[in-house]
This record gives sequence, C-alpha cells and structure tokens, in this order.
Amino acid sequence: MKRTFAITAASALAVTLAGCSVDGQTDSGADAGSDTVTACQDANIAYLTPAMSISFWRSLSIGVEDAADGVANVTVYDSDNSQSKQLQNAQDAITSGVDGIIISPTDSASAPAVLEIAAEAGVPVVIADIGTESGDYVSFVKTDNEAAAEEAGAYLVEQLQAEGIDSGEVAIIGISQSRQNGKDRTNGFTGPVEAAGYEVVTLLESADYTRSEGLTFTQDLLSGYPDLVGIFTEHDEASQGALTALDGAETPLLVGFDGSPDTLQSLKDGTMAAAAMQQPVLMGSASFDAMCSYLDGEDVDEEIAVSTVFVTRENVEDIEAEVQDTVFKE
Repeated sequence: MKRTFAITAASALAVTLAGCSVDGQTDSGADAGSDTVTACQDANIAYLTPAMSISFWRSLSIGVEDAADGVANVTVYDSDNSQSKQLQNAQDAITSGVDGIIISPTDSASAPAVLEIAAEAGVPVVIADIGTESGDYVSFVKTDNEAAAEEAGAYLVEQLQAEGIDSGEVAIIGISQSRQNGKDRTNGFTGPVEAAGYEVVTLLESADYTRSEGLTFTQDLLSGYPDLVGIFTEHDEASQGALTALDGAETPLLVGFDGSPDTLQSLKDGTMAAAAMQQPVLMGSASFDAMCSYLDGEDVDEEIAVSTVFVTRENVEDIEAEVQDTVFKE
C-alpha cells in the first residue's frame, strides 16, 4: 500500500535529521564519536534542477544542500529548462559515480528517460516536485497542488462575491500542462470557480517562465477579455509579469501559486490578493533525507507530502517570518 508522510514547518528539523548519520550519531542511538559510518556519510548526491534562474528551484536546491551539510556531498546540475540537457546532466552525474540522484524533472513526460538510465546504472532516484508519468524511484516529495489551488480558487470567489461580483470571466496563466503539477493546479483552481458560476475562459501555458512572458500574456488577456474579473497565475514570474500589466488596477483580481520575495512584497502592498505557496526549502531537505535514509538501508515512504502555506494580503504580516524560512531562501 502506498504510504504518504506529511511534513509541516514545525516538523522540518526532525525530518531533516531522521535516518541520517550526523556528527557520528545515528537514529539507532550511537554515541557521538562512534566509529560507525553509514552509507549516507560522505555520499555523492546529484540534484538535477530544471532551471536555477527560477527562485523556486534555487530555494529547493538550498534546502537539499543545507540538509546535506556535514553529511554528504551535493552537486547541483542546472538544466536550463531543457529536457535534453537534464538527460545529459543525469548521464554526466552517473558517469561521475554518484551514489544517488535527486531530480526535479523539467516535466513529467521527460522524467522516465532519466529514471530508466539511473535504474540501468543502479543509482537510486528521489523525485522532488513535478512528478513523472512512469518509472521506478525511491520516493516522490510532493505538494498537494490540487488542494492548494482549490484554496486559491475558493478565495478568489470569496473576494469577488464580497465586492458584489457574482459572475464573470476568469483566466489562467499556467505552467506546462505536460507536468502533473500543472494539471493538478488547473483542476484544483477551476473546480470552485466554475461551481460558483464564473467562467474559466482560457488557459495560457508558459514556455519561458519569465516576467516578460507573463506581462505579454496578461496584456493579451486584458485586450481579449475586457470583462475579465480574475486571473490565476501558476508560477511567480507570471504573477509579477501580470502585476506589471495590471498596473495597480483592482480588477481583475490576481491570485497566484508559489512564493518569492517579490510575491511576498506584492501581498504586503495589496496589489496581489493571495498566493498558495509551496515550501521548497522544506521539500529540498525532505528529499535529501529520503535519499539519505534509503542509502542507509531504511524504509522510505513512497510519497512524502510537504504542506503549502496560503498567504493573503490579510494574513501576510502574521506569517511573513515562516514564509522567509521555508518558502524562499537565497
């Protein structure tokens, strides 16, 4: 039976340490200074990231590296949002003799190729976010993207209705729908919005994940749908590009997914209504912990769920400190 282990910010420290040998101690109770050396100690781990140009992946890589500090060696491979480069990075990592791979796939369809060559080489893989269409892996560290996006959709409806807007058009600027998390975010958001009587009129899929792309998309939406009442952005750069296009306008209302320092500031300024924020720093530490535990011969949950933080312009001041610890880190 598939087991899911949920992680919240309060349990992050325990999760990071569980199953790994740190400063001569193991979870079996070995005393400090013990000569016991586990397989995780001084292991060589590769983290294959889609693109270090994106704040989310930088934060996740920092989570991996911080958790590994003093335990194992981590090499980060930047794939520049290229499927072929990520596959080459995997091949290079395997050739270098890594003991394990942590991968955030460029998309779910390209992940199986990496999993296949890793399996052939006998290298274990932990997937950190996005997911895969098929293949064998040790553990999948994930966010419940659908539930978090559903919360964003419900909040949008609540805010619109509070302003007396009971119907209208809503648009989505999405991440790639070839990624499982993209499909989940779209489905989660669309449910409560359509149930409340609003019409989701279009989904624009991101390709470059840049602010300029988000700006252009939003300009197109504003010209093509003059009665637009809401926009859902599925990643930070789209959120910031949209805000530039909106230029302080109160309608359409903007809610987003993910979190960055700029998104946090936009919530504090009130120009953005809300964001369902993943916690990539925690996801990185959980991914390393899963790999470390596996190398040490321990049982590892097939799925590890890391909670999201729903940040609004109303609660942002209260949870800002938590967000800065677990959502983004430069």
